[in-house]
Order: sequence, then C-alpha cells, then structure tokens
Amino acid sequence: MKEYFSNIYLRGFLSACIAIYMPLFMWGNTIAHLPYFMNKIGMPITSLGFFFMILSGIQIIFSQFAGRLIIPKIGSKNTLSIGILIFSLFPIILINSQNSFHFLLASVPCGFGVGLFFTTCTAITGIAERETNKILQPLWGAFLSFGFLCGAIFSSLWQFMNFSTFYLFILLSFFGLIGFFLIRQYGFPREKDSIDKSEKFKLPELKILIFGIYLFIFYASVGIVGDWSAVWFEKELKTSLFLASLAVVAWGSGESIGRFLGSYLIKLLNEKFVGAYLGLIGCFLFFLSILTMNPYIILLGIFLIGLCSSNFYPVVIRFALRQSTQNINTTAANLSTLAMGGFLIGPALVGFSADYFGLTFNVQVCADMDANDTATVVIELTNDGSNQANVNQNTSHFSGVLIC
Repeated sequence: MKEYFSNIYLRGFLSACIAIYMPLFMWGNTIAHLPYFMNKIGMPITSLGFFFMILSGIQIIFSQFAGRLIIPKIGSKNTLSIGILIFSLFPIILINSQNSFHFLLASVPCGFGVGLFFTTCTAITGIAERETNKILQPLWGAFLSFGFLCGAIFSSLWQFMNFSTFYLFILLSFFGLIGFFLIRQYGFPREKDSIDKSEKFKLPELKILIFGIYLFIFYASVGIVGDWSAVWFEKELKTSLFLASLAVVAWGSGESIGRFLGSYLIKLLNEKFVGAYLGLIGCFLFFLSILTMNPYIILLGIFLIGLCSSNFYPVVIRFALRQSTQNINTTAANLSTLAMGGFLIGPALVGFSADYFGLTFNVQVCADMDANDTATVVIELTNDGSNQANVNQNTSHFSGVLIC
C-alpha cells in the first residue's frame, strides 16, 4: 500500500478509484429509491423511461467528447473533478422534484457527469497500468461495484429506519464534494496524463462494431435488472419499499463478489468459462426464479445473475482488443460507449413497453436476450485462434481499458 502513495501514477489511480466510489454510491441510493420518487410525484413508468433515455444520450455524447477533446485539452484531473462536481447536483435536483418534468431535468447533470468521469477513469487506469506495469483494472471495477452496493445497502437501511429521504439526498451531494477535493489534491499533474494525444474521429472496424453490439445487448439486458428491479418488486410483486431496495442490494452484491474474484477465476479456469458459460448459467437460474414469482427466490436469482455475468464485459473487451488493428484507446472508447449506451438505453426502452406488457414480461425478455448474447460469445471465443497462454501474456495490455 505504501507504493500507492509514493508513486505518482498509483496515487493518481487510487484517488480516482476512491473519488469514483462517491458517484456510484449516489447512484446506488437513487436506484433503490426509485419507487419512492414514483409514488411521491405520481410519475408514470413512461417518464422513468424518458429519464434513462435522456441520460444515455447525454452520456454517449460526452463520453466521446471527454476522450477525444476535453482530456487532451485540460487534463484528466480537471475533467474528472468537473464530472464529479456536476454529477453532485443530481441528488439536489432529484429530491426537489415536484413533477415528472423536474425529475427529467435531473438526468442532465447525471448524464453529463457519467460521460466525463467514466471515460476519464478509463484513461487514468490505462496510463497508470502502462507506466507501472501493474494490472489495476480489477481494483477499478471493484470500486465501481462496491460503491453501487454500499449505496444500495445504505438506502435500504435508511428506508428501514424511516429517516427523511430529503436529508439523505442532500447528504449525497456532499459525498460528491469529497470525491472532487480528493481528485484536486491527488489527481495526475497535467504533464503526466498527456501521453495520448487527441485524434480525429474514426469509425470502428466491422469486427469491433460486432463486439460492441454484443456488449450493447448484454448491458441493455442486465441494465434492466439493475435499474428496474426495485420498481418491479414494489409495483408488480407488491413488496415493501425495504424489500424492493434489497433487490438492488442483491444485484450489487453478486456483481461485486464476481469482480473481486474475476482475475483469480480466469487464471484458475479460462476466460471463456468465466466470461460466457457462467453468464449462461446465471441467465438460466435467473429465468427459473422469475417463473416462481416469489420475491425471495427472485432475490436469489438477481444475486446469481449479477455474480455470474460480472466478468462478461472484461472478457469480451480483451478478446475484441486482440482482434483490433486500431489504436487501443480508440477501440476501447468505441466499445465502452456502446456498452454504457446499452446499460442506459435498455432500461429506457422498458419504460415505454412496461405500460403495455408489464415489468415481469420485460425482465423475462431481458433474461432471454442475455442468454442468447452470451451463447453467441461462447461461439466467438471458441473460434478464437489464440490459446489461454497468449491471453494471460497479453492481459496487462488490455486490462487498462476495462470499465465496470
């Protein structure tokens, strides 16, 4: 641990991990409180779909701007601190919402902040790995998942104790300020993160675009589980708000544990099993749990799909980068944009279809989409000409561009 404070790159990386924990902590609280906001302002499910749609559109735009224009111009420290500071406005706007329009306004700082800090942290991780020859991505992903998990747990306890939601969301904004000042103090100096210069926009290669579509479909489906589970429990399974918030905790717990164990499991087994076969198993078990319509069994199913699918993204990214002939940062930016776009657009589409088909049907469809997507990736990985030894040898080159 001493090395992380003495080495400027490791110190900058660690401060970024801790800083990014704060927005994810806010997001975990927000997702667990969605039923509360819908009941408070009488917001229809369709409006929640618009919320995710606006958020995803802004996030996709500013992800590209951050990587190609903003970071090369003002540096990662300034970009990340601005992103976190803007995101910190999100809880204040949300808790003061009086109608659906006010609620939709909250998606603007949220999407802006997500677009800036996700791309920036990906770049910071890549630079730190390249300069220190350390595999840092598992730690970066763990902070993301753990922040979301802690936020969901904190929200569940807050609702269980029946404390004021208003004061909670005011408190969440101050958490963002902690991340802001941490980056200002310990982030990369400007001269240390100018390794990769901005470059003109390039369309992704066809094979990379295909892998991006895999990631889009996968994250569109798992995003539905993560973002809609609390609303689904409260609206259709008729559970209490406390039990509904535990659905978010179950998802975050499975994902966090899976990512902490991911590197070890890939070395012990292989990336095809950990990234794809485990995902298939998780989808199957989750689908079976839905058929019971028992909220406690479904909680277990949500935990299992979070656990089993947690390493799908890193495995697909690594495989795609082995196939790419473009600049590694350009390829990573394109894949990350598609993945995060799916994570936000999938839940948005549910908001429009749930009024007609119900949330249970949508969740069943997402489990089927997830299973088909992972099955396709099994075939792709099986056709990969490189062996596992080559995978392990190249891990350090690819891990810096993996995100959550």
